[in-house]
Parts: sequence; structure tokens; C-alpha cells
Amino acid sequence: MNKLSAVFWDVDGTIADTELCGHRVAFNLAFKDFDLDWSWNEKKYLELLKISGGYNRIMHFRNEIKSELTNESCSRIQSRKRFHYKALIKSGKIKVRDGVIRLIQELADSNIEQFIVTTSGKESLNPFLNSTLHSYQKLFSKIITYEDVNRHKPFPDAYKLAVELSNKSHNSCIAIEDSRIGIEAAKSAKIKCLLTLPPWTSSSQKITRKATACVDSLGNKNNSSKLIYGKPLINNLVDFPYLSQIIN
Repeated sequence: MNKLSAVFWDVDGTIADTELCGHRVAFNLAFKDFDLDWSWNEKKYLELLKISGGYNRIMHFRNEIKSELTNESCSRIQSRKRFHYKALIKSGKIKVRDGVIRLIQELADSNIEQFIVTTSGKESLNPFLNSTLHSYQKLFSKIITYEDVNRHKPFPDAYKLAVELSNKSHNSCIAIEDSRIGIEAAKSAKIKCLLTLPPWTSSSQKITRKATACVDSLGNKNNSSKLIYGKPLINNLVDFPYLSQIIN
């Protein structure tokens, strides 16, 4: 029987709803700064989330609409987007998802090592860590970001690095993700994965079945998790005993 020893957290959409309320808004503000008539509505941005990394999304969209914008300009837009994202974080408009703080603290109390494994860059991540997660940042042993690997999710590189740095067996680790590409990255690294659905999920038909288990949220005592698939919840929410159960 495998004993849970490390939990790897995705950030955007998993720890907080940073995507639609944060990154998307920041991109659109940056486009305005460069006098572009680009505007990503929620539907378009959810489509672009299939592309890993903000700079890559800009490049993909540029190619899609056959814009003549240079790579250098795309890079400058991404830098400006980071400026707006930091401002949104500092404004307190982006909240941690239900159950996240509870579970981070519970795992820390149980001496479970915790990593952040994200495709966000350090410039985007640090304002969030230094404000919203300031009191809990010390509970993470390592933080793996866009800059730490050459290939990003859905490639397994970031999770393979997390396993290596944790010095744990991949069988004793679990990733918590909100997206298909995150699930694919974890699975390719031979790590079990819990899918916690992002708030904007509207159809069960679109939910990937590749995760070890899937819930609508991590849940709290006053707001239970809803199991979508996988082993039954033990205490009506995602906790240390449940994560320990689903890695076996």
C-alpha cells in the first residue's frame, strides 16, 4: 500500500480562479495598451486555455488571426499583461477556491510535503503568493514555474522535476489539477491526479475521465464536495484520508 508523502498543487484554476477573473482581464488590458482591437471573451479564453503559458497563447492567437505582430511585440504584450495581473492580485479581487486553505493546512499538520507546480511565470505567480497566500507560502517546500522547465504542461517535465526534487516515489505523490493538460502532464509523469473542476465547467460531457478522481471542489464542512467520478469521499470533502485512499 502506498503512503501519501507529497502533494503537488497547480495554481491557476486550482488554488484560485485566476484565469477568467485575473489573467483574461489582464490580457485584454494589455491589448488596449498596445492599441490592438483584440478582446478575449470568456468563451475564447477558455478555448485558449488549451495552450499552455500566456506568451504561447498570444503567439497562437496572432497566428490564428494572421496578424503581422512580431514575436518581440508579443513578448512586450506579455510583460505588460503581467503588470496588470499584479495590480488585480493586489486589489484583492482574486480569491482562493473553497477548501484550498483548509487542505493546505491539514497536509502541513500531517507533515506532507507540498509543492506548487505551475505553467505561470515567476513574475505572475509571486504577487499572488506574496498577497493572497502570504501566510501559507512557507508550507510549500518548492515552487516550480514556467522558467524551470523547457517543455510545459501537457508535457510531464514539471511534474518529473517535482518528483525528483521531493526525493519521493511517484507512487506516493498526487497532483491536484483543474485542466485536461494538467491531468495529462501528471499522468505522463506517472503521478495519480485529483481533478477539481474549475467554476466555469458547464457540461459533464466535457470533463476528462483521465484523472484518478474528480470533484467539483475541495469542499469545506459547510459546503461539501460533489464527487463526479472515482472512489467515494470519506468525509464529504477532499482531505488527507481521501488523498491517501486514491493513490492506491
